[in-house]
Amino acid sequence: MASIFFCAFLSLSLAILSISCEADLIGNVCSQSTNPSLCNNILTSDPRSRTADLRGLGQILVENAKAATQDTINVANSIGGGKAGTCVSVCGDAIDNLNQCSTFLKRSDRASVSDLQTKGSAALTDMGTCDDEFGDSEPANLKQASRKAQDIIDMLLVVANSL
Repeated sequence: MASIFFCAFLSLSLAILSISCEADLIGNVCSQSTNPSLCNNILTSDPRSRTADLRGLGQILVENAKAATQDTINVANSIGGGKAGTCVSVCGDAIDNLNQCSTFLKRSDRASVSDLQTKGSAALTDMGTCDDEFGDSEPANLKQASRKAQDIIDMLLVVANSL
């Protein structure tokens, strides 16, 4: 009888510890990001994050960064013109870099972590190029879409730098 109570207590303790560790991992990543509120919203709203390690959180962030970058492309296309065309092009480059980030997250060697950091930084630079193209005349909706993508890519870099 005592062993049943011990097993129940141990199981409950491990479950609480697991939940605490998950929250700590998300909290650690998000507290280091440029937009902790958005980070917490993204990661806590995805059920996969409950059981994810750092690499799993990275994959969730890659997916969200690609979606936000695609949103930026959609806004740029709605604006039209040469500057918007440049923005669409560099956002496409950012998506290519993010696709490679996904591949590097699946590998555990040190070189892949370095490549992940490089490609994540390149994606962030690509998004910044879109903003630079417009300068002070960047439409507010494009600036907002680009900022969201950059914030999520920054979160990915927090993960990459923590591996």
